Amino acid sequence: MILTILTYSITGIFIALWSYASFPKFRNLRYFRAILRSQAIPKWMVSPLTVMLPLTEIGIIILLINSATRLFGMYLSLTMMLIFTIYVAGIMYQAYDRYPCPCGGFFSHMGWRKHFKVNIALTLLALVGVILLERLPH
Repeated sequence: MILTILTYSITGIFIALWSYASFPKFRNLRYFRAILRSQAIPKWMVSPLTVMLPLTEIGIIILLINSATRLFGMYLSLTMMLIFTIYVAGIMYQAYDRYPCPCGGFFSHMGWRKHFKVNIALTLLALVGVILLERLPH
């Protein structure tokens, strides 16, 4: 019972996170594209990521909502958080040739170290979600 409540709570956190991350991007794709241009990514990736990133985040939300696909959604959440955490680590340790602007929302008010810590916490939370979903009966 407690594991089920914990699993639903973790799932809810990631549904909220991906909703918070994806919907503003779709509301203003032009602004999101400008943000991506300032990031330490190759210019050829900006256009595809402008659409693919919010679509992926919304896809994860749909997977997390559906009990039959929730585990896959949590694996994707873990993967996305690992990618974002590695990216922020690269910023912190100056691995890129330029220093990108921060993400939108509440992340824009954090320094990169705090952002990194939050990403690590969310990555670990996604890992716990995967482990719990693997253990729960289907």
